[in-house]
Amino acid sequence: MENNTARKLGFFASIFLAILGGIYLLILLYSISTAGFSFQLPPDVQLAAGIFTLLTVQVAVVLFTAIRFVSDEDKQVFGSLGLSFIILSAAVVSINRFVQLTVIQQNLPEVPADLARFLPYAEGSVMFALEVLGWGFFSSLAALFVAPLFSSSRLNIAIRWFFVLYAVLSFLSVISFATNILIPTGPLAWGPVLFVLSILLAFYFRNFDSKAP
Repeated sequence: MENNTARKLGFFASIFLAILGGIYLLILLYSISTAGFSFQLPPDVQLAAGIFTLLTVQVAVVLFTAIRFVSDEDKQVFGSLGLSFIILSAAVVSINRFVQLTVIQQNLPEVPADLARFLPYAEGSVMFALEVLGWGFFSSLAALFVAPLFSSSRLNIAIRWFFVLYAVLSFLSVISFATNILIPTGPLAWGPVLFVLSILLAFYFRNFDSKAP
């Protein structure tokens, strides 16, 4: 992939991710205002979250691919590792959300007992465990590996530390899930932090593109 193509893809992916992130933030705020920090989300909130999350992970793969191809050659191993882990993240999250939007959605409002463990948001849910694995574990590793690719300018350093912040908050959600202690750091990472990070990356790719021949 030519660098110029990668920069353009990265810019548009960042913009699209910011738009999706903004919508996710609105869904998150609506959910907290109506149900608090609870697994028992209204069906309309679950449906909206499922659709936008499924779209978000696909865009993230495009974004990390662009980051990998615009990075310096001596650091591309970090970009490749970040891309590998975001693909794993997208794969497991997509499985969860596709099951939610098909098998589960077709059985609403009454979900049979044998499908209870396949609910996207429920205590003891297998699919929620996949969600945490994807967003919490794999995406935090992806963020940590691409963070070293950003240095020198203030914008790049800001992006680096937002990637680190995202990774820390995401991984804390894994610890929270594994220990059954409610630490609502995941929504902070996947909501406001990812939203700001997407905007910063859009500026990064725009500035990068303006220097291209």
